[in-house]
Amino acid sequence: MTLSAGQEALWLAHQLDPDSSAYNVVLAVRLRDPVRTDVLQDALTAIAARHELLRSRFPATGEGPARETLPPGSVRLVVRETPEADDRELFRLARLAGEEPFRLAEEGAFRAVLLRRAAADAVLVTTTHHIVSDATSQWLLVRDLFAEYGARTGASGPVGTASAGDWDAYVRAERDFVASARGRRAAAHWRSVCAGLRAAELPTDRPRPPQRTLTGATHEFVLDGETAARLRQVPASRGLTPFAWLLGAFQAALYRSGAGDGFLIGCPATTRLTPGTREAVGYYVNALPVAARLTPTTTVLEAAESAGRQLRAGLAHVRLPVELLPGGPARGPLFRISCTLVAADRLPVEGLYAGTVRLGGLRAELCDVPQQEGQLDLTVEVLQDSRGFRAVLRYNTDLFDAATVERFGATWRRLVETSLDAPDTPAADVALVAGDDLDFLLALGSAPGTDAP
Repeated sequence: MTLSAGQEALWLAHQLDPDSSAYNVVLAVRLRDPVRTDVLQDALTAIAARHELLRSRFPATGEGPARETLPPGSVRLVVRETPEADDRELFRLARLAGEEPFRLAEEGAFRAVLLRRAAADAVLVTTTHHIVSDATSQWLLVRDLFAEYGARTGASGPVGTASAGDWDAYVRAERDFVASARGRRAAAHWRSVCAGLRAAELPTDRPRPPQRTLTGATHEFVLDGETAARLRQVPASRGLTPFAWLLGAFQAALYRSGAGDGFLIGCPATTRLTPGTREAVGYYVNALPVAARLTPTTTVLEAAESAGRQLRAGLAHVRLPVELLPGGPARGPLFRISCTLVAADRLPVEGLYAGTVRLGGLRAELCDVPQQEGQLDLTVEVLQDSRGFRAVLRYNTDLFDAATVERFGATWRRLVETSLDAPDTPAADVALVAGDDLDFLLALGSAPGTDAP
């Protein structure tokens, strides 16, 4: 069985560093009721039967990578007793479970680990390799897993047995599209977008290693309630989405941070365009290249309008895999920085981001462990729900210090805040230190000094 273009790229990345967890997609839930492990194993077998990629492995052949399916029973629940762990240790163990590397050629790309601290206190860590999953997939599999569990314990009704999606059909459709007239028009569109531009790069704290590395860390910040409310109102008044505004400010922050005045970033977008893909676990993602061409007079509003136009136009061509777009050794990768938005309140497990929910009759809370760190120079995910916006910045630690990424995040946030109040102010003119802090720094600079001893 063949792979999609995106899967082939992920398989090659895995070959370069098979011990890396950069492409592990993790969803961990804290369970506050007793878990019947025999029933949970039956539920795992059921979802592995429904979602074929969850029981697939990816060996090398003479013609490149291939996909082989395993029996549904090959997915086994791992139970680890952790009676001595406090909350901090349990979180650490959950993170480590999610970071265990996959042996894609032998064992497949999905595992489930139950860390059981007490009879009514455990963390279930579900981990997939990105080659079989995306953000939506991870929530789908947890939803389906606990639906199967609840059906077996009587906590919820019966679950349908129909298979979800046909991955081989999706791969065939992708290849047919690339070879079609529409595919050629999509390629021409992206060549036009990318013409004359290189991947955005922030100045690094250390020289770039000769070979790509996949080591990383995470920095986060949350927009305050007032800013979040204005981010819903102001862009809408201009015919824009909150994400387009955030993306325009993000491009301006790159400009202000030394990335230059013309560059490309990637915006991952779903390819779940047909009914057969919307309930399936799989790698249904292509990245849209978004171009930035900024000048000293460009405003965040203007950058946001350009980003919004590009996103709308790009979605018409999202079926063309980014891996087939212009690139190569002469120009380097198409992008090193990406930015996307996840509508958390639209994910398949409703309410889990916000607090405690019932899953299969069990009280469950999200155990939000860091993950997917170091895939690119900088990978940004904005989580949007009813409470507001949280920015997650994952960066390569071989290139950047934590302080550098924190400073960039502060620049981005400052540009978001000021542009909502003064959208016609050039981004280059925005003071990156807030007024009170600036007064304090100026006061320090003008204070009487003391002679050095």
